[in-house]
Amino acid sequence: MALAVFRPLGSSGNPDSDFRAAWARVVRSIQAPEPIYEHRSLAGYRGRYGSTTTPDNSHYVHLYVLEAGESVVPVLVITPGRQSFNSLEPIISLFVDGVRRAPLKAQPPKTTIAIADLAGVWRSSGDSSLNYVTASGAYAGSSTVAHGASYTIAADGSYKSQFAGVTNRQIVRGNSIGSVELGAGTIGFRERGGKLSRYHFVSYQTALNGATVLTVLSEQNEVNSANISFYSEKWVRKPKQ
Repeated sequence: MALAVFRPLGSSGNPDSDFRAAWARVVRSIQAPEPIYEHRSLAGYRGRYGSTTTPDNSHYVHLYVLEAGESVVPVLVITPGRQSFNSLEPIISLFVDGVRRAPLKAQPPKTTIAIADLAGVWRSSGDSSLNYVTASGAYAGSSTVAHGASYTIAADGSYKSQFAGVTNRQIVRGNSIGSVELGAGTIGFRERGGKLSRYHFVSYQTALNGATVLTVLSEQNEVNSANISFYSEKWVRKPKQ
């Protein structure tokens, strides 16, 4: 894999136009891809991304163009193929989330943590919806699932949590108290009754606004690139006031 961060370019104020201009400047010999997608990030800059293969199909070319105020920062990734990129995407995403324009300093993720790193209030949320149709294509209803959770962790490792979820208009609420248990690459929450909920620790990174983003993966999922990309959870702790 080759990964390069280029000097910032001036922003036009139009992210799609900025992407095409950056592609022409950085990649040059290959026509810009279509479509262009929105790049979203809890930790880093937002922007656009797009990708294509070289004319001889020997390499996969992926370009991020990060919107950094009055400038944009191109980040180019080249891999032997799309499958290779997919296998590296969680690592690439962490790198891209840590890119900063001077005078800010880059924010690489931490790969190990202690209880002291977790002290504070962490929040996460998610939602999904499905529409159903009949064999003839007529609308037949929909289903929606949404949830929000918070963990308040003290410096001594004790915690309290709250959870609320909605499934097809049915509301579920819960709360627990207990202690945090750190293992080899895991974060566990043991309730006072003995029940243990454990997560694989993926990364811990400081965001642009000073917040902290903790990425975890439920223990029931094997740690691999596909599962991290699709099933990992982002927990956010607001910056200290």
